[in-house]
Amino acid sequence: NLRGALLGVMRRAVCAGDPDDPAHVAVCPVCWLAAANERPGVERRGYALVPPLGVPEVLEAGDPFAFHLTLFGDAIRYLPYFLLAIPEVGRVGVGPGRGKFALRRVWAERLNADDWAVLKEGETTVTPPPQSGDHADVLAAAQHMLPSLQTGQGRLTLRFHTPLRLIHQGRLLKAPDFGVFFARLLERLDHLAVQHAAGTPRPPEAREALGSAADRVRLVEDRTRWVEVSSGSRRTNRRTWLSGLVGSAVYTAPPAIWEQLLPWLLWGQIAQVGKDTPKGNGFYAIEGG
Repeated sequence: NLRGALLGVMRRAVCAGDPDDPAHVAVCPVCWLAAANERPGVERRGYALVPPLGVPEVLEAGDPFAFHLTLFGDAIRYLPYFLLAIPEVGRVGVGPGRGKFALRRVWAERLNADDWAVLKEGETTVTPPPQSGDHADVLAAAQHMLPSLQTGQGRLTLRFHTPLRLIHQGRLLKAPDFGVFFARLLERLDHLAVQHAAGTPRPPEAREALGSAADRVRLVEDRTRWVEVSSGSRRTNRRTWLSGLVGSAVYTAPPAIWEQLLPWLLWGQIAQVGKDTPKGNGFYAIEGG
């Protein structure tokens, strides 16, 4: 998979130490990105990937494609490592057929401004965006979206472009229950903020208030389906199941409820939600009702 190929190239080029040595992990960008000593359910990797969307299963020679990489907080300092690794992945090849590609351009998507050209086609100069997106940008985007919810009978659609894989009470969730979805989303955002952006834990009363608001959201149309997906690792020679929900779900709630929840749903579009986000799972988009 793309994540495995990227980390494989970076391991060969950058990581020369023992990934089980805490002293090495503390200074190695590859180990930091891969979270070599990850504590399941607690430690969050500082990046997420979204695979190419809206493309055929088999790309012919010359067909263009794009994928998304999101770096959270402190992880932005490792952007150069990714920009160096991506062309090498294209040269070596990725996937079962070792398909090769060339990097044409890189751009940064911004909530309230035009996309920023990080690497223009035909050029070699990298120009990072002047600043990363923050909560002020998300709040502004939420305010821009709220009027459409107020005129749309409080209906909001979430479209799950890549598998949404949620665990609830020890079992895979196979229906788009909003309460569970939102609880996992808040949990992920809070962990990312604390671990990668010097944030502080959300006060319990704030979490409870948002949870109570989420409980007032009702599912009115379920257009999701369960898809079976797995990922193989050349390094471990094992397969990992990434199965989850894709499709769309329509929810309804009073406008005042959406006003509380919308900023965090917008953050979720950026951060993704559920299991296996570094491999591309849990990417969704907010649409009108």
